[in-house]
Amino acid sequence: MMTRLSTFFVGIALTASLWSQSVAQERSSVVTQPDVQNQTQLALKVKATLVGHEGQVFAVAFSPNGESLATASDSDDGTRLWNTAAGQLVAELDGTTPLFSPDGQVLLTIRKTTLTLWDAVNGKFKLSLTGHEGRITSASFSSDGSKLATGSEDGTVRLWDVATGRTTSTLIVWRVKKIPRYRIISRAMHVPVEVYAKFSPDQQSVLTTTYWEDSRAKLWDATGGSLRTELGGPMVKTIYYETKEAGVTAANFSQDGKFILTQSDGMVKLWETASHKAIEEFQGSFSVMKFSPDSKWLGLISTGKDVAFLNLETLKLQPISKVETDYLNQQAFSPDSRTCVIGSGYNHYHATLIDVLSGRVRANIPLVAKWGFDIISEYQKDVDVLSFHPSSNFLMGANHNAVRMWDVSSGALLWETIEGRDPARFSRDGNLLVTVGKDKKTVLLWTVESN
Repeated sequence: MMTRLSTFFVGIALTASLWSQSVAQERSSVVTQPDVQNQTQLALKVKATLVGHEGQVFAVAFSPNGESLATASDSDDGTRLWNTAAGQLVAELDGTTPLFSPDGQVLLTIRKTTLTLWDAVNGKFKLSLTGHEGRITSASFSSDGSKLATGSEDGTVRLWDVATGRTTSTLIVWRVKKIPRYRIISRAMHVPVEVYAKFSPDQQSVLTTTYWEDSRAKLWDATGGSLRTELGGPMVKTIYYETKEAGVTAANFSQDGKFILTQSDGMVKLWETASHKAIEEFQGSFSVMKFSPDSKWLGLISTGKDVAFLNLETLKLQPISKVETDYLNQQAFSPDSRTCVIGSGYNHYHATLIDVLSGRVRANIPLVAKWGFDIISEYQKDVDVLSFHPSSNFLMGANHNAVRMWDVSSGALLWETIEGRDPARFSRDGNLLVTVGKDKKTVLLWTVESN
């Protein structure tokens, strides 16, 4: 999940040779028009084909204003910064996992234990942030872009001042177990703990969790770095019939910051951020749960045989029409919070579009899903990754061989192409789409028009 990261500067000024690596085009994609009267129509055209990566492109990211695009490969060619207006290569940057600051001024890349900050427009080097002793596993900007939180396998979260690159606090989230070098077998079996950190919407707090080890979620003061509280999981019986507290595997703030959701194996808890008190808990809920963008809903909640959304204003459950939740591993709300989509099913994997206010299922859309096997378990090796267009009118699914879009109100197929594949992302205004090309190394920049 996390990619490998980096410290070595390779910024290159724009020259004619860089321009030659981007080939502007205006060809139409393969389009399927639905047989529905008055149905919204989509028209997408390839604006530019961006070439130059030597390895497979695993990450794509638009700047907040959509004027810059970052693409990252898992090979030594790292990250490339492009201008979307002309489809030009601006700079080659060291590191992967590109992340733009919310104000659009800074682009962050990571390589192993080091972060590098670049100018998000021209790609010029700004700062190198060092200090972590283990691989960096997460990075999160504050909402105004002035602060940065990074989690590492060394068990710490560091808080940084983006303007100066100075570490303002180091949070000891997890005590890393030291394994003697001579214990080769022990070191080979050791699974590193991944540490994650998120700023609260008001930037006053930082929420941390760990992965692979049982641990509580922790809420920290973002200014002084002091621990405010710990958010624990439920008490469970072990295989030895002992009682212990289950670890928290994930935690998130609601978009307005009033609530925190913690997820453990077999239970979720809803906490009031201000009081640090658990106000609701639900057993048997799903491993993929989201707050709606308007902070009015939490979904999906298991209520036994049925499921529901939780209304965060009344703390009452909104029942949902019968939906299949076996193998549910995707959930997303539309930007306007009126629609929720889930991806579920095994033999017939599909997307279910749900009207949030009524709980009514609007449509079930067949999706691509391929399964593989390893020595431990079964896993999905290809699946349509679902996301909404910023207008909330369209749902996109991107897999290894195609990209498709459906009408959110009816589930009708509006558009598809076999020229692109995942990963795929919309710009914030929805006027651009970026997909990886069929060869996995090129990147396609599309214009998006609807009527």
